[in-house]
Amino acid sequence: MNKCVLTIWGREFELNIVYERYPGEDLLDGQRIGVELLKTTDIVDTALDSVKEYVIKTSGGQVAAPIENIFKYVMPKSIFVPHSKKAMRAAIMCNYKFDAEHGIAVVFEDGMFKQVGAQDVVL
Repeated sequence: MNKCVLTIWGREFELNIVYERYPGEDLLDGQRIGVELLKTTDIVDTALDSVKEYVIKTSGGQVAAPIENIFKYVMPKSIFVPHSKKAMRAAIMCNYKFDAEHGIAVVFEDGMFKQVGAQDVVL
């Protein structure tokens, strides 16, 4: 299993990387680049405000702005890299206090933040 060290919203994590691919298939260039962009650019930081908004919106009124410590609610657990020949996609898969069953995914595509939502937005 592949791992990488990634700084997410000011905290360093060592995360497993899960690549979606067919048996015997090599990594696609887009998959490799998608992970490199997470590690070498600041795109992860650009998602923080959207993640905070998502927590406030989906917490059932239990969280109000401003959120000082996002890690009280969201904890990164792995990186998922879907099979895609068209885009460089990667998602940070997180445990989520208010939806333990589905968690959340913070999705990046082509070097930009794309969306945050339940993990099935990327699975």
